[in-house]
Amino acid sequence: MATALRETAERAAGLEDVRCVIVTGSGTTFAAGADLREVEAASTAENLAYNAQLRAAVDAVAALPVPSIAAVNGHAIGGGLELALACTLRVAAAEAKLGMPEARLGIIPATGGLARLPRLVGSARAAKLLLTGDLVGAEEARAIGLVDDVAPAAEVLPEALKLAARIATAAPLSTRAIVETLRADAGLPVAEANLRTEERLATLLDSADRREGARAFLERRDPDFTGS
Repeated sequence: MATALRETAERAAGLEDVRCVIVTGSGTTFAAGADLREVEAASTAENLAYNAQLRAAVDAVAALPVPSIAAVNGHAIGGGLELALACTLRVAAAEAKLGMPEARLGIIPATGGLARLPRLVGSARAAKLLLTGDLVGAEEARAIGLVDDVAPAAEVLPEALKLAARIATAAPLSTRAIVETLRADAGLPVAEANLRTEERLATLLDSADRREGARAFLERRDPDFTGS
């Protein structure tokens, strides 16, 4: 599964006509993390190799050049939550539980969660979630910024698709520039981040989509963006 996820994300990253990517689970669970029976039966070297595969898959999702949405259709626990954190946005089922219980299992999140969670919810909230291993419900997750929207389980994927459709109407070059800026410049000093943003703006000002966006606004019609 990890290999298929990584390969799919890498393939999507190379397709110019992809405007948004949705990651979701099957059945009633988004992703429940590693099988502890398999972890217990494996050697340290085997577990590290397994984690490297998972990390590569999660990192491939995080590296997508277009916006991504985690349609969290059920529980997202451990590595499952780390996968959701790799996405740009998260829509969660009202019944879902989210958390990282690794500290209660004698390990730590190792596929990006330790780095991404504090950036999303703040260092204090992240520390509490990580150190207690507590699971939170969807509404609490929304209140602390862990997820963006909550819907009944049956409506999670439709809601994610609606959100993706809205994103897809924006200028593709703009959405890619925004995703790149959010990912690459988050930790930079504001002055340096502004300079990098201005460089991206310069390329957008010369684009056909920028001219189309202005014309459509002035003509009071929907723009027809082509990604050029």
